[in-house]
Amino acid sequence: MVVISCKKAEEASLESPKSTFNSPFPKNNKQLDRIFGETLLVKKYNDTLVLNIKSNKYTNLITTKEGDTLFYGKVCIYRDYYYFNHKVNDTSYYISAFKIKGNLIYGLDFGPQFFAVDENILKGVYKKELVSINSDTTVISLKTNKVELKKLFTIIMNNTVPDTLIQPKSTINTISKNELVTEKDEDDSENLEYSVKAYPNPAVDYINVETNKKSSFQLFISSNKLILEGQLTDGKNKIDISNQQSGLYFLIVKNIENNQSKTMKIIIK
Repeated sequence: MVVISCKKAEEASLESPKSTFNSPFPKNNKQLDRIFGETLLVKKYNDTLVLNIKSNKYTNLITTKEGDTLFYGKVCIYRDYYYFNHKVNDTSYYISAFKIKGNLIYGLDFGPQFFAVDENILKGVYKKELVSINSDTTVISLKTNKVELKKLFTIIMNNTVPDTLIQPKSTINTISKNELVTEKDEDDSENLEYSVKAYPNPAVDYINVETNKKSSFQLFISSNKLILEGQLTDGKNKIDISNQQSGLYFLIVKNIENNQSKTMKIIIK
């Protein structure tokens, strides 16, 4: 079980959740790095989380900048919610969800949601989800009904304190648009074709950016301050960074045609 750390999650982790689902959420995996880019910046309390995302057709891996794994598994999108499938064993899963509204992100703390599922199921409201429950209510088996899960996690999200996305506004808008991509869109050539490469990394004096679409770029220092911005042609471009201080930067490249964006970490020496 993987839990993004916070005080409430630590307290809850002293015991195991009672409820597990007998299958993952019944939709295809979504490749999160196509939606958010390879890096997601989140303000959580007084800290800034740098979440690194790597995806393939079947799974998503989310790690911290220190290399700790926060999540590995299948992520589905259904009616504006992202559903994370946490595999316990071959027949059991915990499911958590998060949603984005403007620059707010709800549900990054997985652990408390597992126990919130217990609480709501034991109230007897979501009977369509229930497969079985033992006599002392310590083991609960649930099925994955999409409509009922949406209702359940709407209640949970309404009682969740949000964190703040500190991506630039343009990127947040792009994320909101990309949330609406349907399963049919997943293999659409427009989504698959956009390609961006940035090198060398670490960089000195300049960054080469190769893209196959006319694009715009923004370069942010790790404090989220905009340093440079401009336009890129389809092909090879060179960004002058000779006047920039050494440190960690985030390069955001956006397709002008459809607002699809890529976020890359760049080290300037």
